[in-house]
Amino acid sequence: MTISAYMSSKLPMAAQTGFALQLSQQPKYEYRWHMHDCAMLLWPRLGGLKTTWADSADEVPSQVGSITLTRGVALLLPPCVAHRTRSETIRQHHGELYLTPELLDLTNLGGPVHLDGSSQAMLEALMSPVLNPASARWLVKALVEQLGSSRRIPIAPTAMSLSAQMMGAFMQGLEDEGDMPSVEAVACLLGVSTRTLQRVSLDELGVTPVAARRRMLAKRAVEMLNGGHRLSVVSNALGFANSGHLTRLLASLGLCVTGLPARLEP
Repeated sequence: MTISAYMSSKLPMAAQTGFALQLSQQPKYEYRWHMHDCAMLLWPRLGGLKTTWADSADEVPSQVGSITLTRGVALLLPPCVAHRTRSETIRQHHGELYLTPELLDLTNLGGPVHLDGSSQAMLEALMSPVLNPASARWLVKALVEQLGSSRRIPIAPTAMSLSAQMMGAFMQGLEDEGDMPSVEAVACLLGVSTRTLQRVSLDELGVTPVAARRRMLAKRAVEMLNGGHRLSVVSNALGFANSGHLTRLLASLGLCVTGLPARLEP
């Protein structure tokens, strides 16, 4: 699984009061990999939400958790945890409560939790349009205290997906020999057909195996170029027939090699 998470900053919204609240009723809700600079409590009021989170935003994270949230179940994520969410139902209504580190003791909290009746009542009250802002601050503090005694939901890390195994095989080839294996070779190594690898990659990563491989090659080329290696040396090390092929690859990704170090945008 390739993680390319961008920072969706919520700290400015929460800085004054210690929290910020957002609600969504968007049909077929889906949000790609991202992270926040503060903690987040995510809970559905209607429908179901499939949420996946990773222990890092690396190319291939070591652990990934996933859960389908329904009413009465929430997910609490610490700051800077990469995650993505999509609705499992056409109709959905969910809330996102962003909490500053000062308000939340992350040493004791985190992960999926059951929302008891008191927690759900406080969340509903927090969404009232007539709630006094001063009262809201005390209500959020009480909610955090209540969550501290909520029952945790154990989540075992999910098995490494086929797309993650593919990316791992690509990376291993770079690390061991500097020559990344072909898509066909990786499919053979994993014991699946190239068509299966294509389908899984499109479903899980949103790109073809060829595109994922090309991007990983480009990132390694940029690292080597920024490290002072000449273009011809990088081309040879990464298995390109000539420097022109590498130059065209970098250009196709919005990069230009003109004798200066190239940089790959996230």
